[in-house]
Amino acid sequence: MNDGLYLRFLGAAREVGRSSVELYYRGTRVILDSGVNLGASLEDRFPVDPEGPVDAVLLTHAHLDHSGYTPKLVKENDCPIYATPPTRDVSEILLIDYLNLYPKEEGKPFEHRDIMALRKKEKLIQYYAPSQVGDVEFIPFSAGHVLGSAMFLIKTDHGNILYTGDINTTGTRTLRGADTNLPEVNYLIIESTYGGNQDIHPSRKKVEKQFVENIRETLLSGGVVIIPAFALGRAQEVILTLIHYLESGKLPEVPIFVDGMIREVSKIYSLYWSWLRPELQRRVRQSKRSVFDHKAIEEVRNRDEILELTEPFIVVTTSGMLQGGPVIIYLKKFAGDKRNLIYLTGYQVKGTRGRMLLDGIREIPLSDDEKIVVEARVEFADFSAHSDQSGLLGFISKLKGLKEVILVHGEYSKMIDLREKLRRRGIATFIPSIGEKVYLNY
Repeated sequence: MNDGLYLRFLGAAREVGRSSVELYYRGTRVILDSGVNLGASLEDRFPVDPEGPVDAVLLTHAHLDHSGYTPKLVKENDCPIYATPPTRDVSEILLIDYLNLYPKEEGKPFEHRDIMALRKKEKLIQYYAPSQVGDVEFIPFSAGHVLGSAMFLIKTDHGNILYTGDINTTGTRTLRGADTNLPEVNYLIIESTYGGNQDIHPSRKKVEKQFVENIRETLLSGGVVIIPAFALGRAQEVILTLIHYLESGKLPEVPIFVDGMIREVSKIYSLYWSWLRPELQRRVRQSKRSVFDHKAIEEVRNRDEILELTEPFIVVTTSGMLQGGPVIIYLKKFAGDKRNLIYLTGYQVKGTRGRMLLDGIREIPLSDDEKIVVEARVEFADFSAHSDQSGLLGFISKLKGLKEVILVHGEYSKMIDLREKLRRRGIATFIPSIGEKVYLNY
């Protein structure tokens, strides 16, 4: 089988989380992402093992559901890991935070030294520049998802394979949409997080208008606004949105506190400002300042002082799904007051506290047999960094030479919806199961 080509799905098959695909070609084995499922039990948290020794890991971006298992995989296989410079820097921050918050009673999947050991194994890549591992040649393209996120086009004698990781075809405040002017793609492995028939992202203008109106109401009535956000991507979008509406006078001047890993990740955004959308690049060049610099923005130095404040304020903090981090401290203090507002801003995986809150549960369990009773108002703003069904279909329609689409990283019901839409367009579509192997050399 040394001349064979197959894919094996180690995670994110009929589920959101633990993204990982094994690609074997002519004796070379590469792993596309190696993430964790933040909402799963220990049994289903990590990807299943590859079938043999791994020659390289290709990492699309730094979110933990794509990167969270890389220290373990790289250590066990002593292999290189390919990523863009921003992904390299941000993933290290998020991995350290993940390890620090990992439940002690469950046994950590890797150690701090394993994260540090990645530095010696990293191979930095740039968009549009080909790289090679054995017989596997791949080219990264922008995925438009978060800073430094990449799709991988893999060239083989049996056709070109495109693995999208997470993809966003619509421009945001920080990034342009994903590249759509691509070489021929014969086999597409694409995420389907928002692939369902009901998944229609409202316009960003509409989202921001409602977001700001709700926050304004809360602040003017003397309340506190808690915005849980993913440290990478969502938090930066939220901060830039708040700054914009402060400067336009649509929001009252109150302190905006930034807590958790968001602080460190935003510094990486400032370091790699040339990877941001052109408008932000021009702003940085002209002002010689970070795009997040504003008199209202304050990094949290002393949480106790903030918890004692009696005037209105906004706090943007991790974690985005309420699974740990500083947000728990703020919820304990402020969730019981009806004047306050909790604003969820991203996808909430099944099994997480964020998903419970989104589904209407108002007694949120903590790991120490304690519960948070939520009396505060709860809202959701669709600051999604993923394409919705229409966006995914639009992206797929632009590809040339397509033979088959393989759906990953989505709830099964949403995958079925998307598969039906694709089949109506005459596009062969497959939904793999965990551990399933698909041969492409035919």
